Amino acid sequence: MSADLEPKHSSVELSQNDALTDIFYGSIAGCLGKIIEYPFDTVKVRLQTQSSTLFPNTWSCIKYTYKNEGIRRGFFQGISSPLVGAAMENAVLFLSYNQCSKFLESRSNLQLSSLQNIIVSGAFAGSCASFVLTPVELIKCRLQVLNIHNATNVTIKYSNKILPTIFDVLKSNGVFGLWKGQSSTFIRESVGGVAWFSTYELLKSSLLKRRQKKNPEIKDNCTWELLISGGSSGLAFNATIFPADTVKSVMQTEHKSLTEAFKSIMLKQGIKGFYRGLGITLIRAVPANATVFYVYETLSKI
Repeated sequence: MSADLEPKHSSVELSQNDALTDIFYGSIAGCLGKIIEYPFDTVKVRLQTQSSTLFPNTWSCIKYTYKNEGIRRGFFQGISSPLVGAAMENAVLFLSYNQCSKFLESRSNLQLSSLQNIIVSGAFAGSCASFVLTPVELIKCRLQVLNIHNATNVTIKYSNKILPTIFDVLKSNGVFGLWKGQSSTFIRESVGGVAWFSTYELLKSSLLKRRQKKNPEIKDNCTWELLISGGSSGLAFNATIFPADTVKSVMQTEHKSLTEAFKSIMLKQGIKGFYRGLGITLIRAVPANATVFYVYETLSKI
């Protein structure tokens, strides 16, 4: 939803309809994006949480996963949880972003520029989404490394099903155990939300204005502009927050605190350890995020 779009009528009924639209369309867009990116995400999490001895590079991880586990059991292990999470995450992201943006626009005394509005709204949206994402990603990450733990006789054992895994966490750490890694996820999503929405909105607006110079009657972005803007937002998001994401993955799979996870990565692999899996993450970011924004924008125009 572009910040350059004219604000909608402020009636309570219309506001509620807008909120429901954000939730519904955001959920659909999130699910489609997650299906596209999940195999890449599995490889990313394994590179982040396993030693370079087991996986020297991305290709070795892909070959190991395919050879030993196959496509469904390997690359799509644990997808049910993040699929639900993606629907909830994107619903929260678009809802909170648009609601915050409208709130800031209605406060004329703040006198915020369009960019400032995007930054504040993006940070707010990301921080809200983090509380939904943390438990979902905790279950996802544990299921994604399950087969490796079992194959290498690691003492950490998880069930290969979502509900038993949730019950294991509740039994061991209580309800708040589901939010292990919240601090790192909060940082990642708050900063990432700014990068995600800012890149999308600014690039989308810039591309539209460029075409309008040739034809002032053009009102909306075309398909390729939405796809480029969405794909670029994914690159910006992941390039900005990847170290925090690595720390979060280690916290959730190895039962470490934020400080312990940071020290563990630093001692074992140095600075480069925070960026293991970045390459494949950037590759998956383009089609996944292009899909999310394109689907959301297209549905919003129906």
